[in-house]
Amino acid sequence: MQVVPKWVGFVFVVLAMLCAAALARAAPGPAGTLTLLEGQAALVRGAARYALAEGVRLQPGDIIEVAEDSLAQIEYGDGGALALGAGTRLLTMSASAGKTTHREYYVMQGALKLTGVIRGTRLRFATPIFNVQPVEGAMVLVASGSEASLFAESGETRLTSGSATLRLKSGDFYTRRNGHKGSAAALPSKAFVEALPKLFLDPLPARVALFDARAVEPKRLEEVSYAGVEAWLKAPPAIRKPLVARFEPRASDAAFRAGLVANLKYHPEWDPILHPAVQEVPAAAPTPVDAGPGRPTPVDAAPGRGAAMELGPGAAMELKSMPPP
Repeated sequence: MQVVPKWVGFVFVVLAMLCAAALARAAPGPAGTLTLLEGQAALVRGAARYALAEGVRLQPGDIIEVAEDSLAQIEYGDGGALALGAGTRLLTMSASAGKTTHREYYVMQGALKLTGVIRGTRLRFATPIFNVQPVEGAMVLVASGSEASLFAESGETRLTSGSATLRLKSGDFYTRRNGHKGSAAALPSKAFVEALPKLFLDPLPARVALFDARAVEPKRLEEVSYAGVEAWLKAPPAIRKPLVARFEPRASDAAFRAGLVANLKYHPEWDPILHPAVQEVPAAAPTPVDAGPGRPTPVDAAPGRGAAMELGPGAAMELKSMPPP
């Protein structure tokens, strides 16, 4: 019987651990991997701005801002993909994976195409106009601060506008302007289709396999300026308030602080940080003086009463030598 040296087993264990670590690094996280970038896009992570690049693993809390005349695409481990059109500004509010995949975004503006949605996945896209919950299939969403439109390309998508919830099936189209009632149609409008990026008109390319073996780190550019995140600090309260703790360290920067002060009415939650309340310390009570034997009390030392007792002998003698009044 051949005896296998103990070091051989140890080597196998080490190799297995290294392989597992490599797979863990390569696998897309719950927030996905940026697999396509045509042009430029920025990433705000923490209180710093980064340059995005293909292969970057995204994280909950990331803000993605696609430049004009640019395109980006995110792919997920469950086979889903999210394309972002030019000028899109997106906040990854939360993302988790487990028995149920959950991803929630806030779309400040821009155009998005989501494909590969599996029933049972919990997704939500909030916009300034309405909220969207893709159920299955694919959808196209275009949103701004004044208008939003949704096209259910396939499957089912739920839309919540105020207290009303709509179920859009394959081919359904819905649009609504701020302050107006929404309208539904069996097909998207011609203007809607013509404004979409060409990438949206075809099935999204699957590129995540290109980045299985490597994880790319975004290039750090600078600390965020007030102007750079101003739109996020003026977003609806549910979006902007959680950002206070995130950007609070930047309040020590003079220019950032000046921007906060000048626009405080748009984000009053910053007031306690900019003008912290000063706690008043109660005044200490006067300490009684122990006169002691032969020593005058405070009352005796009051002006006009026995003042000569507090003076030196010479002074007292001088007072005695003065003629009476």
